[in-house]
Amino acid sequence: MVALQRKTARAPRPPRSRRAHWLTELVWRRVLSLTVAYPGDTLLDMACADGELLRRIGARVSVDLAGICATPQLARTARARLPDADIMFADVDDLPWLDDSFDVAVCTLSVPAMRAPNAAFAEAYRVLAPGGQFVVAAPWLPMPFRGLVNRFLVEDEPDSAPVYAAAQVRAALRRAGFTRISATRVSMAAGVYVGWKMP
Repeated sequence: MVALQRKTARAPRPPRSRRAHWLTELVWRRVLSLTVAYPGDTLLDMACADGELLRRIGARVSVDLAGICATPQLARTARARLPDADIMFADVDDLPWLDDSFDVAVCTLSVPAMRAPNAAFAEAYRVLAPGGQFVVAAPWLPMPFRGLVNRFLVEDEPDSAPVYAAAQVRAALRRAGFTRISATRVSMAAGVYVGWKMP
């Protein structure tokens, strides 16, 4: 008779990095190339999901990382991947941090943020310190495709958000208080915008 050995309890391993969807990969590369962060800065990801983009940012520069997740399950996954980061389950239009808490904020392809961009962008502006940078990636489509998607897909799908024209995203960033706004297109399906909170 062979005795079964009892397995000793091990600390849970953080989830392995996974390759994201091709469009997300393109967007993340552009976001990484546009993000201006220095060692010791504080950086917030307003749609950190499982924490993979934050992990990539942290691998490039030594910054204090924070993020919000859309669900408690994603928050747990992100915390396992980034145990030193400040990860919370919160809404993009009601961030649980004080004014002027971060040097950089990023928000990539977030459905909640695109449902209410004015509120989400205003919160990003509030938590950024003067001189802070906001990098936001949003779905983009040319007309008439944008109109068709907004009319037929978004209205029927509760987990969808409108697709805005670049001028609309820029206007929302300006309303929030951002200046020196720039925009670049990533493929035919997304745009990345940068705004600054001037001192």
